Amino acid sequence: MNAKQLQRLADELSPRLKEFQEIETQIAEARSRLGSREPDTFDLYAVGGILHDVYQGAESICRHIAKEIDRQVPVGAASHRELLDQMTRPIPQTRPAVIQPRTAKLLHEYRKFRHVARHTYGFKFDWALIKPLLDNADEAIAAFVADIEQFITFCLMTSSDKDSHT
Repeated sequence: MNAKQLQRLADELSPRLKEFQEIETQIAEARSRLGSREPDTFDLYAVGGILHDVYQGAESICRHIAKEIDRQVPVGAASHRELLDQMTRPIPQTRPAVIQPRTAKLLHEYRKFRHVARHTYGFKFDWALIKPLLDNADEAIAAFVADIEQFITFCLMTSSDKDSHT
């Protein structure tokens, strides 16, 4: 990618990441509303939707990077898992790893839930499955945000380096 393309990518990723971070507010509100009580069906729908967004938002950002830089976005039944794995691998002379293996491991749990959320009625959500995801959401979001911020910095620094050599 040339300097302008890297700058454009950084400019596109920044607002996407800011929007992704808004999920933290939704997580905090869900925790506040639930308190220590067992959620009812309506709560499970709501929390399930928020937790679905954790993975969906992260995947959207990763998919954009894969499309713009890697020029290869996984397709098929295992594409969601493959995309996360792809983001943990650097591409020599192109980009560093986008996310750390630890971040991918955290996001894989939300990826699995995304599958459940898309293929199960919300009234069948299991609180025993959802509660750990809700409890760990801050950690997963923070890890992803830190990794993407670092990747944006890479884009900006690389575009600046390329500008100074032209």
